[in-house]
Amino acid sequence: MPAWKSITNPSQAMLIQEVRVMRGPNMWSDSHSHVLAVKMHPSVPSISTGQLQAISDYLAPLAITESDGTERETLLLRLTVRLAAALQGSEMFHGLRAPTSDLTFGVVGYEVEQAGTVAVELASSILASLLEGGQPPTFAEAAAVVLAARRRYGEGPSTTMIIDAARSKNIPVTPGPGGYTILGYGKHQKKISAAMSHNTSCIAVNIAGNKEHTKKFLESAALPVPKGVVVAEELDLEAAAERLGFPLVAKPFNGNQGRNVTCGIYSLDALRDAFRHAKELSRSVIVEKEISGSDYRILVIGGKFAAASLRSPAMVIGDGIRTVAELVEQENNNPMRGQGHENALTKIRLDQSSETLLASQGLNTGSIPVMGRQVCLKSTANLSTGGTAEDVTDLIHPLNIRAAEKAARVIGLDICGIDIVSGDIALPLRENGAAIIEVNAAPGLRMHKFPSKGASREVGAPIVELMFPQGDQGRIPIVAITGTNGKTTTTRLMAHVASSAGKTVGFSSTDGIYIGSEKIQSGDCSGPQSARTILHDTTVDFAVLECARGGIIRSGLGFDQCDIAIVTNVAADHLGLKDIHTVADLAVVKSVVPRSVHKDGWAILNASDDHAFAMREALRCRVALFCTDHENPRLQEHLNAGGTAVYMDAKQDIYVCHEGAALFMLNAAEAPITRRGLAGFMIENLLPVALAAHLSGFRQSTIADALKGFVPSAEHTPGRINEFEINGVNVIVDYAHNPHGLLALAGYLKNIPGFKTGIITGTGDRREEDIAAFGRIAASMYDRIIIRFDRDLRGRSQEQILDILASGIREKDPGRQFEVIPDTQTAIHHAVATAEKGSVVVICADNATYTVGLTKIVAAQFQSEAQ
Repeated sequence: MPAWKSITNPSQAMLIQEVRVMRGPNMWSDSHSHVLAVKMHPSVPSISTGQLQAISDYLAPLAITESDGTERETLLLRLTVRLAAALQGSEMFHGLRAPTSDLTFGVVGYEVEQAGTVAVELASSILASLLEGGQPPTFAEAAAVVLAARRRYGEGPSTTMIIDAARSKNIPVTPGPGGYTILGYGKHQKKISAAMSHNTSCIAVNIAGNKEHTKKFLESAALPVPKGVVVAEELDLEAAAERLGFPLVAKPFNGNQGRNVTCGIYSLDALRDAFRHAKELSRSVIVEKEISGSDYRILVIGGKFAAASLRSPAMVIGDGIRTVAELVEQENNNPMRGQGHENALTKIRLDQSSETLLASQGLNTGSIPVMGRQVCLKSTANLSTGGTAEDVTDLIHPLNIRAAEKAARVIGLDICGIDIVSGDIALPLRENGAAIIEVNAAPGLRMHKFPSKGASREVGAPIVELMFPQGDQGRIPIVAITGTNGKTTTTRLMAHVASSAGKTVGFSSTDGIYIGSEKIQSGDCSGPQSARTILHDTTVDFAVLECARGGIIRSGLGFDQCDIAIVTNVAADHLGLKDIHTVADLAVVKSVVPRSVHKDGWAILNASDDHAFAMREALRCRVALFCTDHENPRLQEHLNAGGTAVYMDAKQDIYVCHEGAALFMLNAAEAPITRRGLAGFMIENLLPVALAAHLSGFRQSTIADALKGFVPSAEHTPGRINEFEINGVNVIVDYAHNPHGLLALAGYLKNIPGFKTGIITGTGDRREEDIAAFGRIAASMYDRIIIRFDRDLRGRSQEQILDILASGIREKDPGRQFEVIPDTQTAIHHAVATAEKGSVVVICADNATYTVGLTKIVAAQFQSEAQ
């Protein structure tokens, strides 16, 4: 059970019907990618005056008032997202968004997805409880639950600093598998884990993790280190003490973060206790001569000194009133202190080592130190044990900088934290008996960014600069393609051209994910997760991503920005699903893709499509047009203004106009995908590809040769006019599954002579008017109609689908007859068996790959019968 459930009443009706988690550019906000879109339950009742008063009383201390929403219909939604923002502990983006006329969602930002989701659920639960007169958790209790989720799932401070620095350079950041963070895309990506980078040497990490080996490497380079020995058995401690002399330090052989380290050992008994404490973490224990002085941390990045801090162990100062335990509690209430690494400082935890150290000072946790007395609570100065840090970057002696840089080189770490004990870091190490006591891989960065005293140092930036030098943003070209029809063919064409230009292309579409020539995943892969799969592939240097409506609605885009966006068209499809009821609504969803183009990139829009063309008004990038009609007024106006476009003239010659020049590409009939120039909708798919390829810097000859060499087939372009000759009949399988697509197919079939049989069906989750329109169009383009049914009827019965299709057919032709053969394979076989030689049978299929497979089975059956 989630933690937040434990402090709410499970019987309370939640106010929320749905929460959509956006992880990229989305339809809710142009400036925020990480948002939650909240839909209220339609049965939420109106609010009475008494209920409103109860809500107001709860929210008043948070400065959330009824004025946050004057309309009672949206008041609860406004208050839900406002409260969810407050529960996350910062002034998070929030508000209401209505991208379409009848669609209103609450939108709230998040920094940690799981914490944001918990915040929304808790906000809803609190308001529901108040409406029912219940006792919801206090704001502090709810905020603590959200904070726990943030701690559990959020990034640590070092990772966050590097991520922030990367984003400031416009380097894309995405979570990777196993908790790693990926900076950049494709072949240019780098991985980080806290302050350990893509380039960190495994051998160097092993050396740094072995304190004895570290010391030997430093000694070999004539760098000062404390004298010490490795002790595995307690019996050897006395000899070690005699050899080294007190005071001593004992620490685990391979420990970190100062855990189980004991300093200031002045007796054999204390040494034995320290040995046992260190043995809890390590089989062997390092016993060293204690170096007198202060504890300094030197940060070296890429072999260059970056920052220095003076670290002090956790301590409290007596006031003559409070006990040590009470003073620790008071200090832990400092807002700068948090659990673990969540804040600038870590809360102090009193443990056995603290008790021992207190005893050496003549105190215990119940003692009341006199006013002004400093009480040391830890023997090490690590921030992870409650220590503090003061920035001394400007004080360190140049010779000490050279020594630190040398130590980093000797160990071989690209990001290195060097611990030095010195009486004064402003003096050379050898002048005051100082020594390097430790070298750390993946050093903590927060002490430098958030010192208790002194200047803040932006140490994340040089780490990013080390991985991405000289303005490198770690990006690869991304062409994103959306629209209602033609997306997959356009995607495949674009990928083919880029591959012909020598690129290692990753592309995703409705039939799979491809890396180079290999299909690595089958199925509908047109969503954001498929895009991320491609962008995380280390071989890809050019991405072509099909972006369908479903993924955009569900969680936004799978990338932060693209270089080129193509919008093929916007027509009725999937209407009535996920709150998208009109073509205008659908256009809002599709517009997310061109709005994700960076300001110097290109949106290539269909000039002949009203909704696609209208998208240009909301874009920050450069706009180009494509059109098969050279005389199109929109195209002509754009060209006359010096705009970039691609078009086809009356001779079917294709030209790209860019920067005042018209470049001939090829004749449309030369591209096999256009079926000798007869398939107008295929030409519409080809045109934006020719322009996108040109804008990508590919040569005209490369583009033309690639388009001429793209041969459509059932394997290469499944469901895109796949033709089979079966028993003397021309059988065509096409993906036309909505009225717009069927009209486009009709335009091609007009150019094909012969009797035409159409095998059609209706998709159950489409609107009734769309299924009926499919029937009307089918009646106008086929001489004979056979109705079949999909395996998945998507919410409607066969009888319902049949009735709607029949109504559309008879609306067009009242006397029209049709056959009903429910099974698809049987329908194909029957159509071919009863068709005249030389005629055409067309199978319209939503699942084109499956239907192509059935068609091949039928072909084999006829071939077997002929033998």
